[in-house]
Amino acid sequence: MECSVKNWINKEFVNISFGDLRLEIRFKKVMEGFTKRIGKNISSAFDSWKQIKAGYRFLSNPKVQICKILSPHRNSTIERINEHKKVLLIQDTTYFDFNNRKKTKNLDLVGRGKKQEIKGLILHNTFALTTQGLPLGLVDQQFTNRKSFHSDNSKASRKLAYWKNPIEKKESFRWVQAIKKCHNLNLNAETIHMADREGDIYELYRDCADFNEKFLIRAKINRSINKEKRREPPQDKLFEHIEKQPTQGEYKVKIQINGVKKYRIAKLSIHFTKLSISAPPTRTVNKDGDNLKNVEMYGIMAIEKNPPKNYEGIKWVLLTNIVVENLADAIEKVIWYSYRWNIEVFHKILKSGYNVEKAQIQNGENLKKFIVMKSIIAWRIFWLTRTFDQNKELNCEMVITKEEWKILYYKFNKSTIPKVPPTVKEVYYWIARLGGFINRNTDPKPGIISIWRGWNRFMDLIEDYDALKFMQTTM
Repeated sequence: MECSVKNWINKEFVNISFGDLRLEIRFKKVMEGFTKRIGKNISSAFDSWKQIKAGYRFLSNPKVQICKILSPHRNSTIERINEHKKVLLIQDTTYFDFNNRKKTKNLDLVGRGKKQEIKGLILHNTFALTTQGLPLGLVDQQFTNRKSFHSDNSKASRKLAYWKNPIEKKESFRWVQAIKKCHNLNLNAETIHMADREGDIYELYRDCADFNEKFLIRAKINRSINKEKRREPPQDKLFEHIEKQPTQGEYKVKIQINGVKKYRIAKLSIHFTKLSISAPPTRTVNKDGDNLKNVEMYGIMAIEKNPPKNYEGIKWVLLTNIVVENLADAIEKVIWYSYRWNIEVFHKILKSGYNVEKAQIQNGENLKKFIVMKSIIAWRIFWLTRTFDQNKELNCEMVITKEEWKILYYKFNKSTIPKVPPTVKEVYYWIARLGGFINRNTDPKPGIISIWRGWNRFMDLIEDYDALKFMQTTM
């Protein structure tokens, strides 16, 4: 039986290369097992001890490197990016807690509790998303080695080292480094680098200006602005300067929230102005080099002046080097930034849907390879969910095979299989129902949790069908 999972793996990883054909074949088998059984570790993703052992041996093979796993997916992502005029490149960091895995070696420090250090891994992702919200894939992944930046356990010593060191010796360099990596890719589309307040770094703005890269960053620091010389006394502060500009208009934006409702509508007042920022006073020529120029940009403030009861009002201060001349330009940037939460959804799929923190792998380097493979599959499920949602009336054979939709159709209709394939919307709801979605008239549309749970059951149905078909041909 033709399988949509195998078709995707063969297409996505057509150029996978480990210098050993046997490893390339094994990689595709392992990826197939992971894709069909979301949330399962190696011992649960495969049916025999031989397959389980082969999975662990694959991850421990020195020829299997993270860059070689990610490379074909990145190339496929670039192809998808180049099909669009504008694409958002969203950066964010996620932290994996493996503190309960006492036997796992080569882990990093992800935090400090009251009585002990918390061991795990730190992963920084750059995630491509269209301006309509369709995830296109990962263009960069970096595992941060926090221990190399903070070898001394003294908090005072770490703080002093932070101010004394150049950006290249700080943990925050990952944000700047991702910009440089993306600049070297063969991207034909107009790309906009986007990040939350952790990405509010002078060197990121400076390097984007040097590389002619566009950015949209939420400001964290109420820094001094519009200074001609870096050392002159401050005249204006960022937040106050933008807020005192006249309100140019209002815009309603859909915001994700926790709880039953999941979303709410926020009415935002929009202010914007042109400004420049200087290198912080802590930057010096001896430590940071002589490229400490002022960076010209635009500031946008989107502020919710009358939030609903029991909700904290939204106040976004966005910085961008894309020209903002009118209200429409400003609203466009606010809409783009409202899509930033998509990378958090991706991380939720990776951590909650794929349960990577429950992996029983006793080596940190092998664990990293496992997480990269799971990351690519997590993107795939996210892409499927959005494709279902954004292409409701199209033929479902754009996402699953003919045999697969027939199995789904019969599962929920128990009638003669039609000649015309069902729509993407119908398949979307059938898979969600397999995952526990009730589909009452008052229910909102299915969410990502119903889809990933339903996908597991869908794959089980396909395997059962294949087994039954095999029995019928051999009896």
